[in-house]
Amino acid sequence: MGSSMGVPSNTRAQEYRCITQPAQGTLSFEVTGYRQLLRAFAGKFISSSSIQVGGYSWCLHYYPDGDSRKESKGFVGVYLELMTKNVEVKALSDFRLVDLTTGLPSVIFQGKQPRLFNTVDATKRANSWGLVTNKFLERKELEASSVYLRDDRLVIECDFTIVNEPLVVENMRTTSAAEALHQNLSRDFASLLESKEEADVTFEVQGEVVAAHTIVLAARSPVLKEQILEKSHITIEDMQPAVFKALLYFIYADSLSPSMDGLDGNEKIELAKHLLVAGERYDVQGLRSVCETNLCESLDVSTVADMLVFADQHSCEKLKDACIEFIACNDKLDDLVASNGYNHLKSSCPDVFVDLFEKAARSRKI
Repeated sequence: MGSSMGVPSNTRAQEYRCITQPAQGTLSFEVTGYRQLLRAFAGKFISSSSIQVGGYSWCLHYYPDGDSRKESKGFVGVYLELMTKNVEVKALSDFRLVDLTTGLPSVIFQGKQPRLFNTVDATKRANSWGLVTNKFLERKELEASSVYLRDDRLVIECDFTIVNEPLVVENMRTTSAAEALHQNLSRDFASLLESKEEADVTFEVQGEVVAAHTIVLAARSPVLKEQILEKSHITIEDMQPAVFKALLYFIYADSLSPSMDGLDGNEKIELAKHLLVAGERYDVQGLRSVCETNLCESLDVSTVADMLVFADQHSCEKLKDACIEFIACNDKLDDLVASNGYNHLKSSCPDVFVDLFEKAARSRKI
């Protein structure tokens, strides 16, 4: 009934600096059998599985029909709870509902200031809960939705950051009306691609046939526009079907395909690399930047050398800078030198070492 898992973000840029980052986590709580739980747990809560973040244990509490207070009747309630005993922790949290037709989350409640979680004093148990509101969302609004409540199922997510030092929070970003419209437009175009309704052009990629719409492709890719004006069946050379499908998804929805979330780390990195190259090949605006951001966020000691070679080969300056920054700030240089990509880096990109050592000297890490 409840589950917890990490949900990667596809749109959050990350730069590597020699500073301590606050601990962050995401709790995802899938609720199935919504109507049955509504009858069985009125005024009561259901707990998600717990996860460890920052050395502490956390879970979500979900109230199907509000908590015990009269004013909460008819509302969904959601709380983040600190389960570790005898500690005080400050955390900032955002709560979202997932659009089950696209897999994309929408912010429902966003914390403005960090909240103190206190489990030292048992008489102050309420302080162990990060109160969202006992009026998180009206039940009738949720039940009228065909995207958040679907097949008697909903998914609630909570992103939270543990604040170890005083934090000034300014200009917290919420989903604007324009952004909501963009999400709806992206969802509708993604559905059009999936349905193949009125499709008038086909692509054959390693024996697999993929249908699409000329008017959408022509608007988003000048290269494809030129190709589809000449013929309605096109064979794509030197590209995997998964890459081409992900390319089409971005062309239609202006976002990365949700199918990428189901890949493991290495598969996701390789697909992002191929997708970046495909975006260049077909001149799809924005795809290169999104892929580059994802690759910046995926750096680790075992892959950063290979990633730096890739960045140099494809003139990805943002990714190249992130790799150099990561290496210069990392205290596991022995592991880096022992990685498979290190010798390749030395032989393929000697000029990169000048940038690398200059950066390392400035950081005084080498």
